[in-house]
Parts: sequence; structure tokens; C-alpha cells
Amino acid sequence: MPERLDLLLAGEPMQALADRALFWPARRRLLLADLHLGKGNILRAAGIAVPSGGTGQDLARLDALLRHTGARSLWILGDFLHGARHAGVDAAWRALRDAHPDVEVAVVAGNHDRALAPAAFGLASLPEDVRDGPFRFRHAPLRRRQSNGGHVVCGHLHPVVRVPGLPGRLPAFQLEAGQTVLPAFSMFTGGAEAARDGGWIACVHGHLLAHAPG
Repeated sequence: MPERLDLLLAGEPMQALADRALFWPARRRLLLADLHLGKGNILRAAGIAVPSGGTGQDLARLDALLRHTGARSLWILGDFLHGARHAGVDAAWRALRDAHPDVEVAVVAGNHDRALAPAAFGLASLPEDVRDGPFRFRHAPLRRRQSNGGHVVCGHLHPVVRVPGLPGRLPAFQLEAGQTVLPAFSMFTGGAEAARDGGWIACVHGHLLAHAPG
């Protein structure tokens, strides 16, 4: 199982990456969804005992992906934050931006981004449905009957799959006709199970496992 898998989406070469992201070589653009920075902080503030360090781990993975791919831009397709801002999250994000000053970062606001002020994080703000090449980039999926006018790349659903012989539920790219749903980038998320007979690519501990529709 490779750590990257070449795909052809809407006639355009793309690469699924085992660390829950998609790379568009023609644009040198890294695409991910559902970063959910600060989720652990919010839960701990509410008295829920969850481990610390999740934000740091997610940003370390993102740092490695930017270095590995040589991306010149990063688009985050919704849920950059998980609600409120926190000083520790702000500092960790600034450290990542300082490490990659030449990478242009833009965000499509998601349903958890109510406290997001993009400029405060050094982010460009994208429309809720932005088109580039043969694609429509957005946070939430479209219904299949609405998904004409470009191949949709989105997040929001946190797709997961069960693979025989492997424990638990695995984050996955959900592949549909005219639409690709990215796995949640954050390691600290739940998920909705993708259709068993649909197309998907599971992220399995640094590797990828593809399943064709049917």
C-alpha cells in the first residue's frame, strides 16, 4: 500500500496522501478539510477529560506534508477552527506559518468557524463555493443531483470505513461520481461511515488502501 496514490479526477491528475490530504500537482496545492484546531481545548474547558497535544500533532503532520510535497499553496476546506480561539492554538499556528512563509494559505469557512477571522491567522478567505479548473471547492458536499458544473472537492462528513481484518474505523476519501469527500485531517474527530459498495481510499497508518465501487 503506497503512502500516495495517483488519481484522475475530472481529467486532472491528483494525489491522495495517506496523511489525509489531497495534492494537486498542476497548482502545487495541498488540499485538506476539517482541521478543527482547538477542539481538545474546548472539551477540556467544558470539563471533559481528553488528552492534550492534539493540535501540535496535527500541525506537525501538516508541516511534514508541506515539506514533502513542496506545496506553494494550502487550501483548507472548512472547519479550520473548532469554535473559539485559544492562545496556545494561535501560537502553534503562527509557528507553522513562520516555518512556511512562502506558502499561500486560504480557507473556505465551515460550520465550526464562527470565531474565525481569517486575516488574524494570515489566511485568505475563499467563497463558500470556489471554482478552479474542473473543480468546485467547498466545505459541505452537494447532493448528487446538484453536483453538475464541476467536480466537487469537499469535507464536512469525516468519512470512515471498516476494513476486514483491521481494527476500528479508518478515515477515508469518499469517491463519488462528480464528488470527492476528503477525510477529516484532525486525528481527533469522529466520522460517518461511507457506503460499503461505494468507492473509497482508506488511510491505514501511513498507507493507503483503495476500494473500487461495487
